[in-house]
Amino acid sequence: MRAAYKVIVWGPGIVGNACLKEVIKKSELELVGVLAYSDSKNGVDVGEYLGMDAVGVKMTTDQEAVIAMDADVVLFSVNMSAELNVDSEATNIACRLLESGKSLVTSAGWWYPAYHSQALHDKLDAACKKGGSCLHGTGVNPGWLYERIISTFTGASTSIKHIHVQELSDNSHIESADMMGGLGYGSEMSEKPWIENVGDRGYEETLALTCHVMGVKLDRIESEKKYFIAREDTKLIPFTVPKGKRCGVNFLYHAIVDGKKFITLEEIWYVDERDLPDGLHRGDYYNIKIEAEPVSVRGQFQLMASVEDDLEHRPGDNTLPAYYATAVPLIQAIPIVCGAQPGIVLPFNFANYSPDLRNFKSPLIVR
Repeated sequence: MRAAYKVIVWGPGIVGNACLKEVIKKSELELVGVLAYSDSKNGVDVGEYLGMDAVGVKMTTDQEAVIAMDADVVLFSVNMSAELNVDSEATNIACRLLESGKSLVTSAGWWYPAYHSQALHDKLDAACKKGGSCLHGTGVNPGWLYERIISTFTGASTSIKHIHVQELSDNSHIESADMMGGLGYGSEMSEKPWIENVGDRGYEETLALTCHVMGVKLDRIESEKKYFIAREDTKLIPFTVPKGKRCGVNFLYHAIVDGKKFITLEEIWYVDERDLPDGLHRGDYYNIKIEAEPVSVRGQFQLMASVEDDLEHRPGDNTLPAYYATAVPLIQAIPIVCGAQPGIVLPFNFANYSPDLRNFKSPLIVR
């Protein structure tokens, strides 16, 4: 049996904290470093920072020291608003980590870099080849939901007309003013909230990757951006949204294949149940509809802390299941990115629909 994987967590924010909690639990993982951005976290023991017993690893703001550390993998949890284009600071840091021989798993982007530009793909791939490392982008959505769950659900079909997935998120429990402001809550319609840029980057990329995984040729991605408007002054946890200001999001992203909508991803983030489309109820859940032959699929599922106990949170832990569901796919990918051939690792499996089986993509097909 191999030694424990040496893990660095880069960015102890919402997702990074969830990563830290799970990494610390697992004996097959050894936390060796944490890169923090806030001076208030510098030198603080990770366990004490999380409200646990000390674990003997202190956070640091020294990026050079972390890049020089001996580790197998970095869970790269930069802010979702960070630029990830070919010349951005985050991309350059990621390349240095990859060139240093450490593989990198992230939920911030790079699910399918080639969608954005061949130059971005080539730069990241070259860094992997130089360091003998791997890069993999995942998370809950983008990540686990489409490239794995939805693509697997298509495995009962030989012909697909349309896939439509709705993600509903009740934002009334969010405490972060930055998060709610970034989603557009309280803003004028003339303003452009950061969620539009992040959504365009992430959701377009995940649909392009899903098409690539299933072997269908993407024409383009189209989007519709709608916002809910506060009917009256609406009190949220971090602030109050005045009547007439933005108070929720309804984005739709369409993957166009052969001139038709092949996949639709619909994001519905809300606080007022009256804004929900007909037939939907309050809660955090996913609706799935795959219109296909010979088998179509319809389903709904939730992410919960406990189904048996009907818990959204575990006692003493306010981390939302969605944040754990973003962090855990990063951790589950560690053996793959540490064991694959150097380069960008995409989530091919052997359970999805393919329009032509002769072109089926899988790492298991070697001859």
